[in-house]
Amino acid sequence: PGIHYLLAPGEIRIATDRLYHRDHYWILFDSPRPGACRFGLSAYVCRAGIEVYFVENLAQPGEEVAEGGLLGVVETEKAVVPIHSPLSCRVLAVNSAVLQDPNTISFDNYGVWILEVESASLPKY
Repeated sequence: PGIHYLLAPGEIRIATDRLYHRDHYWILFDSPRPGACRFGLSAYVCRAGIEVYFVENLAQPGEEVAEGGLLGVVETEKAVVPIHSPLSCRVLAVNSAVLQDPNTISFDNYGVWILEVESASLPKY
């Protein structure tokens, strides 16, 4: 499922079960924890052959992040992508698999999340 776009050098899929931020990350409201959501990178950032080098400056579990605050930074071979929080939230978890091997995002960018957060102001989705 999803929408497919052709972009040189290949095709990318845009999953339709989540919201997207203009800085090319997604927000999924289907966390196993009630009232939580997860953040990850869009297929546009991770399109064919682009490696993810670093995931850094991540907010830590328990940390409160204001709307617009920095949740973390992802560096690929083509771009540095800051992840700014679209809402005030508290970080619940950081995906340790992403910290050990950031390039796992490139192989399954819609299945691999970076951060999980909770917020009293989560939109109904």
